[in-house]
Amino acid sequence: MSGRGGVDRLRLLPKYYLVVSGAALSPVSPLNAFDGALKAAGIHNTNLVAVSSILPRGVVHLELNREELASFFEPGEILFVVQAVRMGREGEYLSAGLMWGEGVTSNGLVVEHTSSREGPSREELEEVRREVVEALRSKFQEGVRIRGIRTKEPRFKVAEVLVPEGMYGCALVALILC
Repeated sequence: MSGRGGVDRLRLLPKYYLVVSGAALSPVSPLNAFDGALKAAGIHNTNLVAVSSILPRGVVHLELNREELASFFEPGEILFVVQAVRMGREGEYLSAGLMWGEGVTSNGLVVEHTSSREGPSREELEEVRREVVEALRSKFQEGVRIRGIRTKEPRFKVAEVLVPEGMYGCALVALILC
């Protein structure tokens, strides 16, 4: 491929994206809880490469059900992801979320937010959920402002888990560029 100045270079420009989420617990370690969250999200047999927060212009959102997702990626396939991951221990309420918007005439944007709170009451859980969505909205608006772009209506996804005694937990949301 020929790039600017006649320099040949590899250009990776995804045409599609999909968003998955999962939460899990493990009595062994936070890493095992993370592995369980990857399994719950359907991407546990893939290799993840973290990327920053830009959706390419014209990218198409794929919505796959569990069965379709299970056969969409090959075991060992490398996936480029924007991810929000929160790991924690017993007594914590963990949240991880992404908000994204496809660009109107340019690129789009993805932002992430994670949160952890010690032993919230049932009434506080709804407040924590609102705080996560509000933090995502605020970060998204600021990212759009900084870049000077317009996006379609932003969407969001949040994963959450209350970690019981003797356990570790993980909440994960991943936007996969493919």
